[in-house]
Amino acid sequence: MPARKFGTNQSAVSLARSKVQSESEPKRRRFVDSPANRWRNLLALGPAIVVLVLGMTTFDGVRRTRESRALVAHTRNVIDGAQAMFSALQDAETGERGYVITGDSTYLAPYVSGIATLRTDTAELRALTQGNLEQQARLDSLSPILRERLATLAAGVASRRAIGFDSAASVVRSGHGRVLMDSIRTIVGNVMASERNLLDRHQAAEAVRGGVVTWILLAGTATAVFLALVLNGLLLRHAQTEARLAHDLDVRNTQLEEQNLELELQSQQLQEQAAELEVQNEELQSTSDTLAEQAAELEMQAEQLEATIRALDDANQVAESARAAAELANRAKSDFLATMSHELRTPLNAIAGYAQLMQLGVPEPVPAAHHEYLARIQQSQRHLLGVINSVLNFARIEAGSVVYEMGDVAIAALLAEVEPLIAPQMQSRGHTYACLPCDPTLVVYADPDKVRQILLNLLSNAIKFTPSGGQITLSAEALIDEPTEKYAAIRVRDTGLGIPPEKLSTIFDPFVQVDASHNRAAEGTGLGLAISRELARGMGGDLVVESTVGVGSTFTLTLGLVMSIETANKTTSPPVSEMAT
Repeated sequence: MPARKFGTNQSAVSLARSKVQSESEPKRRRFVDSPANRWRNLLALGPAIVVLVLGMTTFDGVRRTRESRALVAHTRNVIDGAQAMFSALQDAETGERGYVITGDSTYLAPYVSGIATLRTDTAELRALTQGNLEQQARLDSLSPILRERLATLAAGVASRRAIGFDSAASVVRSGHGRVLMDSIRTIVGNVMASERNLLDRHQAAEAVRGGVVTWILLAGTATAVFLALVLNGLLLRHAQTEARLAHDLDVRNTQLEEQNLELELQSQQLQEQAAELEVQNEELQSTSDTLAEQAAELEMQAEQLEATIRALDDANQVAESARAAAELANRAKSDFLATMSHELRTPLNAIAGYAQLMQLGVPEPVPAAHHEYLARIQQSQRHLLGVINSVLNFARIEAGSVVYEMGDVAIAALLAEVEPLIAPQMQSRGHTYACLPCDPTLVVYADPDKVRQILLNLLSNAIKFTPSGGQITLSAEALIDEPTEKYAAIRVRDTGLGIPPEKLSTIFDPFVQVDASHNRAAEGTGLGLAISRELARGMGGDLVVESTVGVGSTFTLTLGLVMSIETANKTTSPPVSEMAT
């Protein structure tokens, strides 16, 4: 049924279109033969005529513009040539004066090149002004002055070369060259001024011509636009009259089809929109559920974060309290150790004094057998006093109350001072001691007393832990790893028992000994190495160890260099001093 109806509509539209065309055909023939159509044909030629006139005018304007630009370029070339000619003359004059003043022939280079350039520029300037009689006259008047000026310059050069400075200077001081230069400057200025006036006239004429061409183009364009609009209006009216009937039939035929298609499209769009709305509704619901879950998780995380913050605050308070208590206990321990060390050293010093007096027979002589007892008393007193001093030094280091008197320390002199202090111990143990020579200019920045204390601790340990007949070596050298990092290394080597690898990491800890048994052969508190490393670091250096069990150990003290040496790490000659028993 709808197909039949659509076919009926098509037939009706075809009949209506045929009727309209048959009725409009006589009107079309009358319209073609009417006087208005003839005027329309004439108006159609109007824009073409205007465009032709505009094209001719534009061509003439472009041609004249090119000619004017060529004249402007020619004028600029004349001005540039005049300036170049005068600049070349100045270069020649500068070279001549430089040679006259100094007598150096190198100043003649700008003089020679300036003359050559002047001749070239003068010829080019005459060629450029060939058609200008006024400028040619100026150049004619300029030529003899130029020749005369070049002659004076040549005379100055020849006089300086043949006679000397005074003769050439008299030529310059005569003032004739300055008068010639003023005349040349005036003529060149007149040439340039004339060309600038000519340039101004060319530019003004070009501006006027450009304005006229612009107005002609604007007027012609407006006329062409007006004629085109009029013709377009007539053509549009004719086309509207011609196509009105056909358009009406087409509109009636397509209206039904468009309405049908629009209804179908609208129905499909409504169905698609309904499906999209359902999908969007489901997505929104899913998103809402997800947001609710995330909100719940965020609340739980916020609560956990608050609990963590409270726990951290509590832990910080506990840690702060523990730190304060530890600092208080450390201060109390340091005070206690300092007080006890002082209280113990006083009676120990008294014991040592009385033992020495008894050995000297004061107040009365003692039996010979008692001298050995008194020596043992003194040895025990020195050992106990050393233990107390070590504890006191360690307490001072922990409390940060050690004072360093830093200065320049000569390593060679310091090593020489150490040897007499440890010689008795070396001889008693039967060790061989060697102090290798070092560069006498090797100087470090350190506290000499602290360095001496470290070396005595290291040598004492070497004596204690090296069996009788062993070798102990003391040496020093420079270590220059980088241009900005220079150190001195003082090494104490022994052929003792060595340190096990598992003890190397803790050997510098306080109260740590390699042999911690009660029946160990070597005495000590285990504070010597800890104190020595802290003192080394307090002076900006360090103390490290290398050891092999059964072979021996090497302790290396590094300190900052003050003076560089010519040769670092050089091979030394046999030891300066050797001591063996």
